[in-house]
Amino acid sequence: MPASRTDRLNYVIGIDAGTTKTDAVVANLEGRPLGAGSSGCANWEVVGEKAAAAALEEAIRRALEKAAADLPSVRHVHIGAAGLDWPEDEARLRSALAPFLGNVPLTLENDSYLGARACAPAGHGITVSAGSGVCASYLGAAGERYFYGYFGELGGGTAIDQLTLHAILRAEDGRGPKTDLTSSIPKATGHESVGDLLHALTRTGYVLAHTVIRPSLFATAARGDPVAIDVVTTFGRELGLMATNLIMKFRLKGSAPYVIASGSLFTRTGPLLFDVFRRIVHGADDSAAVRLNNRPPVAGAVRVALGACGLETNDNWESISSSYQGALDA
Repeated sequence: MPASRTDRLNYVIGIDAGTTKTDAVVANLEGRPLGAGSSGCANWEVVGEKAAAAALEEAIRRALEKAAADLPSVRHVHIGAAGLDWPEDEARLRSALAPFLGNVPLTLENDSYLGARACAPAGHGITVSAGSGVCASYLGAAGERYFYGYFGELGGGTAIDQLTLHAILRAEDGRGPKTDLTSSIPKATGHESVGDLLHALTRTGYVLAHTVIRPSLFATAARGDPVAIDVVTTFGRELGLMATNLIMKFRLKGSAPYVIASGSLFTRTGPLLFDVFRRIVHGADDSAAVRLNNRPPVAGAVRVALGACGLETNDNWESISSSYQGALDA
């Protein structure tokens, strides 16, 4: 007896579509990653929906190739995407992807939800993400959903770059306290002094790359510089406030909610930011299970795709998801 079409649908695809990069993973119906692919920015607010769709397609093709799979064998695709902030945004991306995906079922959501989906045992809780931008979200056990962020709140990567620059300018002209940042930041950028850096920023079109300023900031803070520590602590407090606000808003205090700290500013900068964040959250609710995200957000997208197929993952998710970083690194 020939196999039915459903029997041939052996894979799901999860995608974390960010502003800096996009990750796609092809997984089998047990959730095991079989192949991963990456591409560039898929935030339609930054590059437009056509370019965002092109980045998504590129990541999907690469993941399918590594998995030795094809799109007609995919049962469901789920995308957590930066820039899906309003109801009408989904239609833009869905329409742009339709020529490529055809009839493959597709669900989309803001990428702020992926942290809890990837890291919390039952896939629900609070996520605070800090990377290129900042956002926070809540997924309730009964399906409640809420998110906010990416609208200029203090706490994201762009703002931390600005505060660091302000700190060195104020130290240089006397409005602020002295700091080792006045030597470490210019050195990291290849300039002789704060004045030279300021001239380059205002007259030669020099752009202060986050890949330069943030490592220098966190390294200076780790050496005990009070101003650098204050900058990092300011962000930790703001990020903590995003979580504690959700705890109070949804009356979670005392219920041991999972609070997941996700994003590169948490995971790639050392312990200081997360320690401040955890202290703020525990000050508001000492029952909270505050965790540093130890799973790639794309794992959460795969988990949603499996759920859309009626496949439950809670009992063995910790074991399944442990291999996702290795798949991305392969």
